[in-house]
Amino acid sequence: VYPGAVPRPIRLIIALAWLLPATALAQSPAAAPVAATPPTRGPSPFDQSLRRGAEAFARRDFDAAMTAFRDAVQRDPRSPVPWLRMAAVSRGRNDAATALGNYREALRLAIEASADADRARALAGVAELNEAQGLWREAIGAWGVVAEFADAHASVTSAAVPRARIEAIRRRESLDREYAPVRERIAERLRVNAAGAANAAGATAPAPR
Repeated sequence: VYPGAVPRPIRLIIALAWLLPATALAQSPAAAPVAATPPTRGPSPFDQSLRRGAEAFARRDFDAAMTAFRDAVQRDPRSPVPWLRMAAVSRGRNDAATALGNYREALRLAIEASADADRARALAGVAELNEAQGLWREAIGAWGVVAEFADAHASVTSAAVPRARIEAIRRRESLDREYAPVRERIAERLRVNAAGAANAAGATAPAPR
């Protein structure tokens, strides 16, 4: 051993101390690659049209709402949603005939797309429209269809509402029949009173000179 030389055992220990970190690094698993964050997408043009229509409808700007919903139809002709929204606009305009057509088109598209929730909305819309117009027989039939659909699609809608509406309409029909004679007597009395007033006015009119 030379004077000042490091003893062999100590040299081995120093060498191992340098090798151990490199060996551990070589044996450690590779770091998992960081997944890239996908870019955030904004609403689609279809959704933007629906949103514009909803905002216009909330302002009762029915013309702008209808224009926006028609644009949504152009962007997705297979979706029943714009037709349901247009039906609401038509009802806001008191245009029952157009609203009924909108609901029927929404129903057709919902059936084709197997969109059960939209189908339930379209069926209920037809029933509500008939009831609002006082078309009792048609309303009862339409609510019956809604109830049948609800029985087969309990996860989508409930049959409680349509059956309650049917009962309410039947009670109203019964009241209408009970009070029909009363209304006829009132109408006859008004006609008699009007005729009497006309005769009295003629009797008191000055004779022509």
